Amino acid sequence: MFSNGDQKVITLKKTKCIEGPLSNKISDDELYHYFIKNIYQADLKINGTKVKVFTTPVEDNKIQGYFHLTTKTQKQFNVKIRMKEPRAYFINHIVPMINNFSSCNECDNEKCGKIKIWTAPYKKTKRTKLLYIEDNYSYIIILEKNKNDMYIISSYLIDEPGYLDNVLKEYNKYKKVSQK
Repeated sequence: MFSNGDQKVITLKKTKCIEGPLSNKISDDELYHYFIKNIYQADLKINGTKVKVFTTPVEDNKIQGYFHLTTKTQKQFNVKIRMKEPRAYFINHIVPMINNFSSCNECDNEKCGKIKIWTAPYKKTKRTKLLYIEDNYSYIIILEKNKNDMYIISSYLIDEPGYLDNVLKEYNKYKKVSQK
């Protein structure tokens, strides 16, 4: 706050709408507990449709949805190995992105990259995508409708060169079509 003659002017510091990643010092068990409490057990909805995660198969006493959000499967020596990825520490973006995307149009926070949402064809279905762009990173959530629910197919950091450009092209194509 600063004074302007007899008037007091209040300055508001604009904050990020979504805070950065979880600490990379978090253990696998703590990360799984975070996932269960904040994503699996959460009452997440998009336009009234419940958002769920896959529960089967179970690997290492963890449900499948957890791996969709935290790991990448790599083949080495003809053996599948689950590699924990940097995206694991960004799972705290999922809840605020799903819960807050609809208010982005009314938000006046200029520092925020806003959450973009669109649908795109995928095989014989359509997938809903949510994208958050920050100065240092971009994060995407991919959902697919199955009967009366939406399932989180995956979520990850966009860290491959040129991939964000491709995602933004897809989003802009959707925007053009939806504005007609």
